[in-house]
Amino acid sequence: MLTTLRIKNLALVAELIWEPGAGLNVVTGETGAGKSVLLGGLQLVLGQRADRGMIRSGADQCTVEAVFSVEKIQTHLNGWLEEHGLEPIEDGVLIVKRSFTTTGTNRQYINGSPTTVSLLAQLGDSLVDLHGPHEHQSLLQVSKQLTILDAYAGLDKERTSMAAAMEQHRRLESARAGLVLDDATIAQRLDLLRYQVREISDASLSLDEESLLETEYRRVTNASRLMELAQGCLEVLSDNEGSV
Repeated sequence: MLTTLRIKNLALVAELIWEPGAGLNVVTGETGAGKSVLLGGLQLVLGQRADRGMIRSGADQCTVEAVFSVEKIQTHLNGWLEEHGLEPIEDGVLIVKRSFTTTGTNRQYINGSPTTVSLLAQLGDSLVDLHGPHEHQSLLQVSKQLTILDAYAGLDKERTSMAAAMEQHRRLESARAGLVLDDATIAQRLDLLRYQVREISDASLSLDEESLLETEYRRVTNASRLMELAQGCLEVLSDNEGSV
């Protein structure tokens, strides 16, 4: 249940704190009184796309914070929070916060932990249903029906265990897929190996090939020095004036 909604610098509202009571709450007022601001702030803090044009004129930052009482689903939500590396819920109170600036900086937090807009939106789907004309209710979604059924049956622990097993299965399937090569890749590797084998065979290598290659390498390396010595001998014997 939403217990507190704090809005600062959103649209025409400089600062607003709304604390709905338990049960049915009805918000009424004239056009421009701020009813839509309440709804817009709640949508923002639950992951809706932020538009810098929504920031109050003259302000450089908009902030929305919502506090939820979630005792009945705390165990289920804590499993999800732990899975995504976020701070757990304590005493049944969940706090979500979002701020964005005129420069485009966008920050969001769940229980004080920085998070992404996509994760904020996923959490929001578990907390709030917003319905308008011609919109489909979430109760018509099979995933929501299964979640409600599991919660009613008290299967939170089994659901978490099953989700962990499915995640491990997904990782193993991904690893296995990485080990399996397609036909084109296999054929390409076989062609490379055949070429390398053919090159080695054509070289007609012998057992003493390495020592012969080392000797040849040293001879070729010293070729320039040998050329200098030979040229010097030639000059002493015949080329220079006064030679032998």
